[in-house]
Amino acid sequence: MRAPHTRAVLPAVLLAAAVLLAGCSDDGGEQATAVVARQQAAQVEAETSEQEAIERRNAALPGRPAGVVQLDGTPGGSLTPAASDAFRDTGTSVTVEAGDNGEEVAFQELCAGEIDLVDSARPISRAEWDVCRSVGLDVVQLQIAADAVVVAIKSESDVGGDCLTTEQVRDIYRAGSPITSWEQVGLDDVPLVVGGPDADNNAFSFFGRNVLDAPQPGMTNLRSDYQASESDQGSRFFVVGDDEDERLAREYADRARVRDAARSSLVTRQQVLDDAQDEVEAAWRERAKGIADRRSPADQERDRQRVRDAVAARDDARADRDEVRATWARVRDRFVQARDARRRDEQVRGHVAYFRFSYYELFEDQLRPFEITTPAGERNCIFPSQRTITSGEYPLARQLLITTTTRSLQRREVRAFLESYLGDADRLAEDTQLVPLPEAAVRTQLSWLTGDAQPVLVSPGEEAALEPTAGPAPAENPAR
Repeated sequence: MRAPHTRAVLPAVLLAAAVLLAGCSDDGGEQATAVVARQQAAQVEAETSEQEAIERRNAALPGRPAGVVQLDGTPGGSLTPAASDAFRDTGTSVTVEAGDNGEEVAFQELCAGEIDLVDSARPISRAEWDVCRSVGLDVVQLQIAADAVVVAIKSESDVGGDCLTTEQVRDIYRAGSPITSWEQVGLDDVPLVVGGPDADNNAFSFFGRNVLDAPQPGMTNLRSDYQASESDQGSRFFVVGDDEDERLAREYADRARVRDAARSSLVTRQQVLDDAQDEVEAAWRERAKGIADRRSPADQERDRQRVRDAVAARDDARADRDEVRATWARVRDRFVQARDARRRDEQVRGHVAYFRFSYYELFEDQLRPFEITTPAGERNCIFPSQRTITSGEYPLARQLLITTTTRSLQRREVRAFLESYLGDADRLAEDTQLVPLPEAAVRTQLSWLTGDAQPVLVSPGEEAALEPTAGPAPAENPAR
């Protein structure tokens, strides 16, 4: 809480100024100056009374139990449970007591001095902040990690654009959506097919709450033709197609050329066989004619040899044709396989699904994410990246926050828990597929806890980058 060090000085200064002005004025001026002086004195008295009331309310806040850190909020989906376990495993004597009463209740408790920390996925609201300030509590907010969903199509696909508004994403996925073509959201006339994870996937809950505005997301919040997958891999295959199909589709042109060559070779071999069969028939006719004409034994032997040669040539041509035909059959089957795979691969062009950012990063060579903008254009076409997600710029992101007060930061046990929490944040984020903070951001927040820098106070409505507060660094409160 900031000390009102000007409380006793301001009335005297203003009163002296009023008297000085009164002495330098004529009668009318004296009256006006007196009115101003009275108004200023009344204002100072009111402000002093209000400050005194804040101090009384602050002094009436409940004491904090020694050796205990109490927090509340929505720890489900956050890093707090794992961070509490890791802190306990250090052998500390501090006990962390966590509630699960929701963010609104938790902020009420924080501003009533009943808990030390709020675990939330949203910042404190202006109304909640006003309550904290009414009892002299300055609010400090630490970011632990971030999370986001990425809406993506196949990497090499093109549906006519790379940017969607949050409203368009909602309209594409919501229950009863009539959108069946990308043209209906201002892009190309490409069939739009919607998919994503099933209700057991963390991304499903995140998407339902943050995009569809569903407090308890379920399949009924999504369009009836939503194609749910049991795994992130299933959603990826829905968008990019089967890996084998993609490989075969790339071989389609080569296999088509091989098929055409095999077909041409088969036609040639068949023609050779047909010619050989014609020669056999001609040789038999000539032999029969030689017998009828009573040709000489030598001539009839030549006729018989011709037949033998023709039959042998025909058999060789048939064997050659059969071999080429077998090759043709294999080549044709391989071509059909590639052709069908290409058709399936082309059908996924308009498929769209959403993924947690951590999974998208693993397959960003296969997935083409949409940039996201807000309807009014406050944040225009933001590409999902670690920077835009942890900063909160990317509209389909959420920040995992721990909110406290400078009063609680004076407590050694609170600082010890938060130092442990921030120290493990990167590892815990990676373990749970969240987006870790940049190292510089972690170091900055740790410096608030160690006293090397003053913490930045939350002040809703002002710019995000606030100057550190004046005054001493957090210190142990012997009266905790």
